[in-house]
Amino acid sequence: RNNLYRNNGDGTLTAVPSEAGVADVGAGMSACWFDFDNDGKQDIYAAAMWSAAGMRVSEQNCFHEKEPENIRALYRQHARGNSLYRNQGNGKFQNVSSQAGVEMGRWAWCSDAWDFDHDGYLDLYIANGYISGPETAALDKGDLSSFFWRQLVAKSPPNPTPSLNYEQGWNAINELIRSDSSWSGRERNVFYANNHDGTFSEVSGTVGLDLLEDSRSFALADLDQDGRLEVVLKNRNAPQLRIMRNAMKELGHSIAFRLRGQKSNRDAIGAAVTVEAEAHRQTKYLQAGSGFLSQHSKELFFGVGKIQRTIHALIRWPSGLTQVFERLPVDHRIEIQEGSKDFLARPFRDSPPSYRQAGEPQKPELLPSSAETWLIEPLSAPEFSLPDFAGNMRDLRSFRGGTLLLHFWATASPPCREQLRLLQHYQATLTTNGLHILGINVDDPGDRQAARSLAAKEGLGFPNLLATPEAAGIYNIIYRYLFDRRRDLPIPVSLLLDKDGMIVKVYQGAVHPERLVEDLRLVPSTPAVRRALPLGGVLYQGAFQRNDFTYGVAMFQRGYLEQAAVSFKQVIAAKPQEPEAYYNLGTLYLRRNAFPDARQYLEQTLKLRPNYPEAWNNLGMLAAEEGRTDEAIRNFKQSLLLKPGYAIALVNLGNIYRRQGAFAEAEELLRRALEISPDDPEVNYSLGMLYARQDQLEHAARYLEKAVTLRPDYPDALNNLAVLFVRERRNSDAEERFKTCIRVAPEFDQAYLNLARLYVILEEKQKAKEVLLELLQQQPQHKVAQKELEMLQ
Repeated sequence: RNNLYRNNGDGTLTAVPSEAGVADVGAGMSACWFDFDNDGKQDIYAAAMWSAAGMRVSEQNCFHEKEPENIRALYRQHARGNSLYRNQGNGKFQNVSSQAGVEMGRWAWCSDAWDFDHDGYLDLYIANGYISGPETAALDKGDLSSFFWRQLVAKSPPNPTPSLNYEQGWNAINELIRSDSSWSGRERNVFYANNHDGTFSEVSGTVGLDLLEDSRSFALADLDQDGRLEVVLKNRNAPQLRIMRNAMKELGHSIAFRLRGQKSNRDAIGAAVTVEAEAHRQTKYLQAGSGFLSQHSKELFFGVGKIQRTIHALIRWPSGLTQVFERLPVDHRIEIQEGSKDFLARPFRDSPPSYRQAGEPQKPELLPSSAETWLIEPLSAPEFSLPDFAGNMRDLRSFRGGTLLLHFWATASPPCREQLRLLQHYQATLTTNGLHILGINVDDPGDRQAARSLAAKEGLGFPNLLATPEAAGIYNIIYRYLFDRRRDLPIPVSLLLDKDGMIVKVYQGAVHPERLVEDLRLVPSTPAVRRALPLGGVLYQGAFQRNDFTYGVAMFQRGYLEQAAVSFKQVIAAKPQEPEAYYNLGTLYLRRNAFPDARQYLEQTLKLRPNYPEAWNNLGMLAAEEGRTDEAIRNFKQSLLLKPGYAIALVNLGNIYRRQGAFAEAEELLRRALEISPDDPEVNYSLGMLYARQDQLEHAARYLEKAVTLRPDYPDALNNLAVLFVRERRNSDAEERFKTCIRVAPEFDQAYLNLARLYVILEEKQKAKEVLLELLQQQPQHKVAQKELEMLQ
């Protein structure tokens, strides 16, 4: 919510947002004070996050449909954008955003006002945009604004209880924005012209301020002293700095004040200047900061329209002194010292010729085709065992003991071919200096002959290995998480390994061998040398440390379990009291059915953090797999005691009760899980199996169908739905589901066996034989398939 603090005059402040009427919700990034209607009272403009996707999603009936209307209204307000609060002069404000037409501001960071056209009324500017990915990525991936509202805001839990879907949404969006996706990207800045009647018109494009970069802030200053304020705009992306000059030809007159305090602070911060020109009055305050992380010029500028006569000014200094100045000339800069009756008036200068026309458009800076990076903290190179071109297996560890260059290349890449020639040409020099080369070819397995032919043609004298998809995938993750921008392994790329097998430097793109020779002398040998950054400063956090836990999670999520285990063990070695590492390692071993190791690490997790519901759940799963049903029930109950809304534990406990025949208890638990996660295929599948067990076939079919709809490649659900159809004599439907199951999960044997049995029932033995033979092609030693095929002969 917005907040407003009232100054109590005694060095303390009191929060009064509700009393003042400014407590609207919104992800506010900045606010500015300005008198938009020239009534002498300072109004407030608060920048937040206007979102077309947010308004669209939050208006739908299914959006937080179980929440009361007042909560749904808060969500809608959150998407509605910026707020203009009119000062009513009695300590209260009125929200006039909609009437004034200034809600739209996109992802707004900085907002502030100045009199752009010098007509005596303040106009508004809003700097917008969050993260714009590369244009090519934007075309492929779209923008994440809708994803944010659908997968995060729409799944925000109604209370502080953790929500898996909500957490996964944040994990996903944080990964996506680091992988070149856009989130509120390419959102143009917004400029509102004051219409003099309490409303504004959006004229951003007309005045040339609808810039497309991810803007963050702007400051106002008269750089050329011509009486027109320039806009100095700071962006996240290139160009990171723009200077925009007011080039209007028909511009009103203006006057500027430069104040210097004597009894007050030197810069006169807090001074108020009221300018009267004929019947028109304006008041502005000199501020120390404004908008988002910005500071304008300490001069106060007033537009006065077409008035050419002298004007009248009243100055209230922070010390309490009030001074009145008459006959001030327009189009001048007025310099005044506190307490002095005199003033110095300097006429505005003519703009220099270089300012009178726009500069040449800047061409985007091209990213270099190659780059190199020393690692402050070396990273262990993952082990592998790969075949060379002759088919001999070679381990990475066999190359230990000296400095090694791991060079990843592809046959079809011209830069790779050129790099291989360079490395071959300088191989003797590199070897003499102690550097050995190991090439890793990452071609598809079907294209390996081309790699062999290229190596023979170029006469490569250094060893080259053929990467498996797993080895290439693991090194791809190593590269992706080296930098905050997550990109796939570029080809060519080279990794410099020290004698201990640690990656110390990364070369993206081509690297000249002479550079490699230079770097051999620079390989850091101690942490102190690695910390010797080429810049000044003090390291307060004690050490630069890479998060191996991130690597472990990334490897685990992608199925590289052995490498994930290595990363988690590295975390444990560095932080023996880190429960998350033990938990993930235990979960990994549970997935691999390594039950003793899983139990060891999960129990250690609970020693370090006894209130860890996920660990209790996984111990329950382990006990259930080992046939210790009572222990499993206790563990699941403990998990639910700590986290009552934990749908996974509800399903696991419900399934145990189902297998025990305790149908009422199972249904209660599974219904609770369904209420929490109605679109979870596991929940729907478990309910379907519960009703099937009780011969409630209609209910069973409904939930199994939904499980398949939610996860079309769910083999258990497809197979059991087909079995249910066989029981109902819906043989054609059953046949279709069995075939679908075989297509999406060819390793799942039950669908083959059940389809063959269906064909036997239908007296189509030849089809049954064909299905069993198909299974035996997948699994030649399958005993049941062999036996049933023999019976059909």
